[in-house]
Amino acid sequence: MKVSNRFLYYQLVKDLGQNTEKMFRLNNQISSGKRIDTPSEDPIGMSSVLIYRTELNSFTQYKKSIDYANGWLNRMDSILQETDNILARASELAVQQASATSTAETRSGAAEEVKELRSMVLSQANAKYGNKYIFGGTMTQNLPFLLVDVEQLEEDVATMASAPPAAPADGDRYLDTDDDHIWQYDALSATWVDQGAPANGSAVIVNDRNTAYVYTDGQWSSVYQGNESTFSMQIGKESTAQVNIPGSELFTNPQGDVFMSLLRLERALRANDPDAISAQLGAIEDAGKVLSDNLAKVGAITNKLDNTKSILETSRVDTTEMVSNIEDLDYAEAITSLQNQQTIYEAALKSASMITGLSLVDYI
Repeated sequence: MKVSNRFLYYQLVKDLGQNTEKMFRLNNQISSGKRIDTPSEDPIGMSSVLIYRTELNSFTQYKKSIDYANGWLNRMDSILQETDNILARASELAVQQASATSTAETRSGAAEEVKELRSMVLSQANAKYGNKYIFGGTMTQNLPFLLVDVEQLEEDVATMASAPPAAPADGDRYLDTDDDHIWQYDALSATWVDQGAPANGSAVIVNDRNTAYVYTDGQWSSVYQGNESTFSMQIGKESTAQVNIPGSELFTNPQGDVFMSLLRLERALRANDPDAISAQLGAIEDAGKVLSDNLAKVGAITNKLDNTKSILETSRVDTTEMVSNIEDLDYAEAITSLQNQQTIYEAALKSASMITGLSLVDYI
């Protein structure tokens, strides 16, 4: 086979270029610590790495969601425990002031303390986590609970309706939803008597709803201003966790109403009514049971979050290891390959210099 000088030099340059490219690639791998620099070097391996990286990103997002949910639930847990302590103190006061040895003066003093306890509960019920109200359901930007001032509390009404109830007895009262006035039945004249326009801040207990309403901004509003909805957070590929519990389940639950029991206790104390004071002991106990049940619920959700976080951490470590097995460089093997490639390159240079140095002049 005849080999021209032009082809000889072309092949020498090509071979040296290929050797240089291999050494350059090995040097880049050693510098970066990565076996794969471009998808073309290992398409299947790079595809697997991209999938694993997507999983790692999702693990990071799930962990952030769990940390946020844990912070929310821990705040809720501390509030419920503090509220339970407040109820315990209210129960002590009720027991003390229901006794025959108590006087109007001691009950008046206890009423002031219960007022402060109610204020503390209201503050806790309107607490925020970050910039969101905790107990408003999904209405996290609205104040969940309104203040009821016992000194502006009207006599109870039987119901709220646009028409008076049937078969009323003397002294029965209802709140008219059309004009927002309270009406009272007078048996002597067999008529309903308008009690006048309510003042701003006035409050009334509606017995058939077992809740208090406050007259504010020209209308009667329920003490609870949130909704009954809950929201959940994604904590895994196919796993979610409920984060919130609406305030209506905690503070105004029909099975045990924190606000109503304390409100009625303060009113009974101010009225110097030992029977009414004693009657609130059961209501306070029921409210405490509701809090205890929900504390258990919060604890169960927290345990779920902690277990899921542990599983995510194990999955993160395993996935990171799989990425490392595919992507990371074996330094000992790479350095050996670089040394071998350097030897090959030096040999190619020496061979090229010997071949290109030959000339017919040397033999004439």
